[in-house]
Amino acid sequence: MDIGYSTVHSTEKKVSVTFYRVVLRFYKSTIDYIVILIIVIFFSALLRTVLKDARILILIIMCFIGLALGMSAHYIHKLQLIKTVANVHPVLFLHLFTPVIIFSAAFDMDFYIFRKSFWQVLVLAVPGFLLNSALIGGLTYKINRYDWNWDASMLFGIILSTTDPILSVISVKNIGLSKIVINIITGESLCNDAATSILFDLYRDLVENVHTEIATEIFVKLTLKFFASVIFGFLSSRVVLFCLKHVFNDKIVEVILSFSMAYVIFFLAEWAGMSGVISVTILGLLLDSLSFSPGTEIFLYQFWSMMTFLAHLMIYLITGLVVAQKIFLHMNIRILFYVVTVYLSINLTRALVIFALSPLLSRLGYGFNWRWGAVIVWSGMRGTFTLNMALAIGQEEGLDKQQWKNMVLLHAGTVSLLTLMINSTTVEKLVVTLGLCDVTPPKRMAMSNAVQRIIQMETHSFSLLKLDRYLADANWAMAKETIRIDYPYKVNAQLFQTIKCPECDNDVSRERNSQQLADLMEEARLRLLNAQIANYQKQYNTGILNQEAAHTLIGVAENYVDFKGKFMNIQEVKTYWESKGLLVTIKNWLMDWSYNVKEEKSKPSRNKFLKMCHHTVFMDEFENTSAVVTLLNICPILFHFIPGITVDFHEQLKMCNYYFLSLYIIEATMKASAMGKTYLYHHWNQFDLLIITVGIIDVIVINVLKQSNREYYMLNTINVFRIFRLLRILRLLKIVIPKVITLLDKQINKQLTFRYDIAKGYVQGEENISCLIEQIAGHEIVYRDFKKIFDKNKQDAMKELGLMQHEYPEIVTAVKTKQAVQTVLNAAFETLKFMVSGGIVNEYEGRELHEMILLKQKQLAMLPPMIAPPTAEELLRNVMWLQNGKDRIDFIQKKARIICYDYGDIICEEGELPRGIHLITSGMTKVYGSTPRYGVEKDLYEQRHPTRLPYTDYLVTGAIIGELNCLTKQEMEYMVTCETAVQTCFISIEDLFEAFDKFLECPSLEYKIWLKLALEVALKTFKENLPYEDWSYKMCEQLSNLYVLDVPNHTKHDIYDGTMEYVILVHGTVQDCQILQLFCAPCILPKTCHQVQGTAATSKLFIVRTVEPLKLKDPGKLSSICQIHTAARRPGILK
Repeated sequence: MDIGYSTVHSTEKKVSVTFYRVVLRFYKSTIDYIVILIIVIFFSALLRTVLKDARILILIIMCFIGLALGMSAHYIHKLQLIKTVANVHPVLFLHLFTPVIIFSAAFDMDFYIFRKSFWQVLVLAVPGFLLNSALIGGLTYKINRYDWNWDASMLFGIILSTTDPILSVISVKNIGLSKIVINIITGESLCNDAATSILFDLYRDLVENVHTEIATEIFVKLTLKFFASVIFGFLSSRVVLFCLKHVFNDKIVEVILSFSMAYVIFFLAEWAGMSGVISVTILGLLLDSLSFSPGTEIFLYQFWSMMTFLAHLMIYLITGLVVAQKIFLHMNIRILFYVVTVYLSINLTRALVIFALSPLLSRLGYGFNWRWGAVIVWSGMRGTFTLNMALAIGQEEGLDKQQWKNMVLLHAGTVSLLTLMINSTTVEKLVVTLGLCDVTPPKRMAMSNAVQRIIQMETHSFSLLKLDRYLADANWAMAKETIRIDYPYKVNAQLFQTIKCPECDNDVSRERNSQQLADLMEEARLRLLNAQIANYQKQYNTGILNQEAAHTLIGVAENYVDFKGKFMNIQEVKTYWESKGLLVTIKNWLMDWSYNVKEEKSKPSRNKFLKMCHHTVFMDEFENTSAVVTLLNICPILFHFIPGITVDFHEQLKMCNYYFLSLYIIEATMKASAMGKTYLYHHWNQFDLLIITVGIIDVIVINVLKQSNREYYMLNTINVFRIFRLLRILRLLKIVIPKVITLLDKQINKQLTFRYDIAKGYVQGEENISCLIEQIAGHEIVYRDFKKIFDKNKQDAMKELGLMQHEYPEIVTAVKTKQAVQTVLNAAFETLKFMVSGGIVNEYEGRELHEMILLKQKQLAMLPPMIAPPTAEELLRNVMWLQNGKDRIDFIQKKARIICYDYGDIICEEGELPRGIHLITSGMTKVYGSTPRYGVEKDLYEQRHPTRLPYTDYLVTGAIIGELNCLTKQEMEYMVTCETAVQTCFISIEDLFEAFDKFLECPSLEYKIWLKLALEVALKTFKENLPYEDWSYKMCEQLSNLYVLDVPNHTKHDIYDGTMEYVILVHGTVQDCQILQLFCAPCILPKTCHQVQGTAATSKLFIVRTVEPLKLKDPGKLSSICQIHTAARRPGILK
């Protein structure tokens, strides 16, 4: 016993010691890698500080540092750490760096461009990669002096044919090269990386191992590596999106989730025998910035940019260490010659392959030309995968040719370094030389306009700063010289019509030929599409658009980039939300079948028994009992199909059949007694009768055949009727169908909400972009044509919105309510940000308030999907000029009356005198007429606008018709017709003026109506003239500092007297008393104008006052006790 015990104890001790050594070795190696990582991060930060954005140069320097350290380790034996890192395992190398690089490259790609150029990418990545590998392998086999066999040469060709998706585009990404070319290069690199990982593993396995069924194994591996990896990547993206939807506005969690999931998906795919590269590529392509919470985009891109930079630093440092450690002692002049030869060969073979494939590439996707081909050839940087496969060859135990391993590692490392040193640093020059990033004349003009606007803003800023008493003695000449911005491009004077050439100061020609106009229009179209995409992104960031709607609108806009001269319109957008009524049809069919959702019920009979039956049948317990009976009947029905049970328990199963059939007959009898003739009107009752009829026939036929002793026919008949008994199970659908109808309702409501979100986002985008057309167009003809297009698109979209509101008022009301709450919460966020930055609240208080607002934002998802639309009384109470005035609301309600109109009816005609105000309470109207003159005399307006465009708009519930005309007693400038059945709340002009006379207390009712109209006009004017600022929030912030000033005809009034920040002429005309310049509404009066005189019958100025310090009405009510307690909590204040 003692000997056995000592033996066991000794064995356990040896195992524990071995385990301890393994753990210690792992711990030491881990510490080594962590030390290297920290050193790399330190040196990368130092190099980045010195070299700024020279990322390629930093990588080259890091590689040479690795070479120097590796060579030093041969002579300095204390550098054991270098040798440890040089022996890095290829699996660790692959799993450590590949997920970061692959996900970053795929995530940064434009999915819509990739989708159109997919076949071009596939041709380059698969046939192109195979041709490239074969050419390099064959060339190596024929001319190399290392005595490599065919398999070794082919593996060498595979290793040198793959490219790095990040490094291949890093030098051409931000120099003006087309996004199409950049996406083709990145897509090719990603796909050939995936092809490389599959082909390399497959070919090496075929070379090293013996296989009996090669074709079958290849098929299984390719299926698993490709198809299974794609499916796994797609499903993984759905899981990630689901997780992101449940992470609310937490940037750190979302970024950590994206980082961890990229690695987890890569590891799982590799562990399951799939391709982690393909899975992570699919994941990155299907995710974009809209997949994350609004505002996370910048943080996300910065994080992944940092991770890819660190990954490449580590890769090239390790490359230098490995090459120096394993190859340095074997280097000679002959090997250096082969290095140069291999570098030239890979570029030559890549050029030949792309030249051979160019006829096919030119017929796919975006087309192809020799300039694109030259850039694609020269941008093929070798990197992560080349080095990883070389490491795998170098440490492969099954291969006994050490010289071959070393040469593969040497050429892989040197080719990667040479492509980085030569190709990457010269590809930018190649792109410029080929003219692929030439600045077109429209781009030059757009840049010139942008510089002019910046210079104009700088001039205005200097003018205002000179009024600052603290800056009065600044050296303004030096300040202007310091901030002077030069034109980045040489200006062609033939392109401009309203400016002077900055180089010669000569007047510029106004003439343009048709080609120049076409170029200007196309450039302006592309810029407006980019502005639309940016606007949809902004709407998503502010919470106005949901994720799915933003994805759709951005996708449609990006698709239109390829269609020259075309803009997205509402008809095209509609194709993305139309469900073709399938769900509605299914729902209606199910509702027709489900009798327990019908409202009509037969009247109970006076007979006590029938009355009791009626009461019993319409109880929920009766339906539940019927469902339980059906469930219990399932087991006997299924037992009939099991031969052993059917023979042993034949009599028992037959009695069960009789029993349940009797229960069905009793149920049908009670329902028929209770419902009378209406029993047959319900489909479920008809189905019950069918089951009973088939059951009775089943019993009769089987018993008759049994007496005839004809076994063959008897068995066949029994089997047929057993199948018919399965119909009884369908009775359970009575319970299931109402649940399905509820689910269908939710899905239909979701689709309708999505439909309204898209249309509303599109309309909002068209309104915002219309304000930018003048800034982008650069020519009057371009501006006029684009203005017509955008106005027409907006009108069509408004009509679609109105029809949706008419057809689905509850859903639209719910969407509008959510958007209103989101808009107010956005204003609350902006106010809180201002208070925190201004020190009004400290950081702790700011976080508390931020959490409270976030909680309210989370509760938005809990709002019901359908909300009843407001009644006419509620709409009246919500009218801006009736709010907070109970007496006024009561008076108007007494005087108002409801008027109903049919489709096509005319509410008012152009040219007639106003009869009153119409508040639309339901339906949609079309407004058609001349462009509003805003009180400007007709002759003067026509003189200034000789080509007066027709005006069209659509008004829906809550809109008011005729306010301005009633105030000014002027003729109607438009005709209003009904596009649907319309109901309005009408207030006659007599009753309105009676209300004006009755409610004269300040602010009067008439003044409040003017304020409301002036606010609408001023907001529209601000957006058109200063579109780069958020005027909706500014108006909310300044609401208490806004007022309307009346300037009667021939009356003078001072403006910009130090108390006014902006003065907007919203109605009529005024004249500058100093320079006698005439201003017509609507316009922002310049700050150089200090006195104006009214020149119209009714001239109104909208004044935005300067913000004054808040006046404390009752200082005695301040919470001074809290302030004392706050001071007491600070150390050293109260003792």
